[in-house]
Amino acid sequence: MRIAIPLTGTRGDVHPVVGLGVELRRRGHDVLLGAPPNLVEFVAAAGLPVLPCGPDVQQLYSSAEGQRALAAGNTLRLMRLVGEQMAEYADRMNSEVVDVCAKAELIVASTVTEDRAVSVAEAMGVPLVSMHYFPCRSNRAYPFPGVLAPHRNPPAAVNLATWTVAENLRRVVFMRYLNDLRASLGLPKTWSSPAAMLARAEVPELQIYDPALVPGLPELWDERRPFTGFLTLNQETRAAVGELAGDHHDILEWVCADTPPVFFGFGSMPIKDAGAVLSMVDEVSAKLGVRALVSAGWSDLDVARAQPGEHVKIVGPFAYDTIFPYCAAAVHHGGVGTLFESLRAGLPTLVCSVSFEQPLWGGQVERLGVGAHLRFTELTAAKLEQRLAPLLNDVTRARVQRFARTLRTEGTVERAADLIEAAAR
Repeated sequence: MRIAIPLTGTRGDVHPVVGLGVELRRRGHDVLLGAPPNLVEFVAAAGLPVLPCGPDVQQLYSSAEGQRALAAGNTLRLMRLVGEQMAEYADRMNSEVVDVCAKAELIVASTVTEDRAVSVAEAMGVPLVSMHYFPCRSNRAYPFPGVLAPHRNPPAAVNLATWTVAENLRRVVFMRYLNDLRASLGLPKTWSSPAAMLARAEVPELQIYDPALVPGLPELWDERRPFTGFLTLNQETRAAVGELAGDHHDILEWVCADTPPVFFGFGSMPIKDAGAVLSMVDEVSAKLGVRALVSAGWSDLDVARAQPGEHVKIVGPFAYDTIFPYCAAAVHHGGVGTLFESLRAGLPTLVCSVSFEQPLWGGQVERLGVGAHLRFTELTAAKLEQRLAPLLNDVTRARVQRFARTLRTEGTVERAADLIEAAAR
């Protein structure tokens, strides 16, 4: 079967789906991925055919306007910013999604490509499956991510209202471009939201995050929204994309030479003043009497010029599952992939959220008793110390380790592939 998977976004959007693509290809399917230009080489290294699809969102985030939107920590403002970027890229994005899907017998879309993919699948008369990295459909249990303060527990009516507002905003911002696509495909205009279009077509929506992170939600959704757990890469693919490269021996030697360190890293989110953040990490870890393992892959940090204390080690990207079991806690932006790895390793986790779904995950680690949350816009040395200190004890670590045993760590990619094959049948 010919399967097209149009993707766009950051590496956090593409990385887990590569694992799925590899599994589908192992099963004998012809798989073609679409990926933003800055991640085409990453997908190709995994051995998957790939075409460019969508803009370089990382470049957008790194721009002056993107930095201002990220600094505001406002999801709706970022949504408008992405919409403005799409105004310049919309026609090209339409044609790139069509090119990726041109010969498909099945289309697998993601949270950020399903709006276009649903019209392409309709025009081609082929099945569609969508994948969601976080709760992104209206429900009574949780509000739209990033709209309300994550520590709040609003009533069901308020939660539902936030989804109505957000889905209408998305519809208004993107509908003109989507109707241009529909016209090029010979389809009539629509004023429905993408969520409504997928619901009418009864498109399966795979939840590729762990149900343990969102108690109460699985009970509200039917079999159209099954939970697979987080999708990971197999060892062969990880080696091919360089995830296992680098001197892990050097890192392990430092990590194991003394007390377990706290990990600090911020994934795909560009940090405007990385030097200031590093100074903050240096100061707070010294006050708390802990060592700090800092990943420098998330910023413009000049490692050669950085001069933190001896209790701080700065490293590039590394395999989380190799190093995290030797750490004491983790501090990161709350991307679901990094969150899964830190919780799987039993690490109390401080989420310093930037935007989109990250505040949701920050609120959840607090609610579940496995960590704490601090918005990156509010990050100061005093607040970092205040939030991190209570996580550095055996009681919290034991609680997180118990929670880790509830996570789905085996067979998640195979489960997703099974569901996609079932949708095709």
